[in-house]
Amino acid sequence: MVLNLRRVGCFWQPLGLMAVIFVLSSIPGKLRNPRLRFLTELDPQWQNLLHVPLFGLLQFLWLRALVCSGVPRGKAVLLGCAVSLGYGVFDEWHQMFVPGRYASLTDMSLNLLGVILATVIFWLRPGRKQIV
Repeated sequence: MVLNLRRVGCFWQPLGLMAVIFVLSSIPGKLRNPRLRFLTELDPQWQNLLHVPLFGLLQFLWLRALVCSGVPRGKAVLLGCAVSLGYGVFDEWHQMFVPGRYASLTDMSLNLLGVILATVIFWLRPGRKQIV
């Protein structure tokens, strides 16, 4: 079996975004460092709303990577949703162990909204057969 590097390369973007989300979720609720304080001083409502584009982007990147690697579109949607939403659950669980952070059903609902919107945009966008 020959390893197709082009297909493996499809996954660096969604995996990279998952790493960024993990790092952001690891930031304690209140920072003492004045240079980084802006990360926690954002209004909590804005912080919550950022879940929509963040998990929408994650879903879009997973869909693109899966189709790029040869997964049929219907199966890619199911796999992308499972990975993106599963990671959202993991992210909320992870935040329970970070000082000043907590898990939230609101955040999970906003993650779901982002995933749904990204799936619809991906499915309807013109030129969807040429993903790369």
